[in-house]
Amino acid sequence: MNCPRCKTSRLVEIEVTLREQRVTMHSCSRCDNRWWESEGQSLGLASVVELATGR
Repeated sequence: MNCPRCKTSRLVEIEVTLREQRVTMHSCSRCDNRWWESEGQSLGLASVVELATGR
């Protein structure tokens, strides 16, 4: 996988389970871009926060 912004492959990926849903946070080591996905679908930050806080 490559960063959608700068195209580097130097990424940090952290996988967590939020409300029984696996969420992966991708962070680019080069341009500091971050994005999240679950089950192959992109998640916005608001969706991740909602899953994490249980609201």
